[in-house]
Amino acid sequence: MAARICWPNFLREDVDVWIALKRAAWPRQVAASYLVGREIVAVCAPALAGGVRTAADLVALPALYHSNYQDNWSLWARAVGAALPAKRRGTGFDLVMNLIEAARAGMGVAVVQQCMVEPDLASGRLVMPVPGTASTGRGYYLCRRRALGPHPAADLFAQWLREAAAERA
Repeated sequence: MAARICWPNFLREDVDVWIALKRAAWPRQVAASYLVGREIVAVCAPALAGGVRTAADLVALPALYHSNYQDNWSLWARAVGAALPAKRRGTGFDLVMNLIEAARAGMGVAVVQQCMVEPDLASGRLVMPVPGTASTGRGYYLCRRRALGPHPAADLFAQWLREAAAERA
């Protein structure tokens, strides 16, 4: 069984399943099921959250954002009823792990997928000073070629992956 975490040519015979981050628009040759990752939250280091009481307080802090998904801040702000300042200070990152590390270090507030920061929230390394989530419409999907048919190893892997994703949801 072959598995990849990328966007392969899904018609290739050597690819049984893959995970893709995408909106739910798939070619008919692909069977895709949502796993996790649509919800985004605003997080920061506990020390940075000290004076935050409202969403307006939070958006006044330096913004950390994923350079490929800069609209996440607007989505989150709309969802919690906050207006983004016209002139915002911020830093972009092309990798979500670097974005999360910057938030841990107290560089600013990051809007990220909730599933990516749950361990940090549980441990207290990061906090959500303002409750609220927003949906990006994007998420991680488990994908298979419809033509594959039943495949014991792929089916077992898919079952395990769905259970692991459900624990994060």
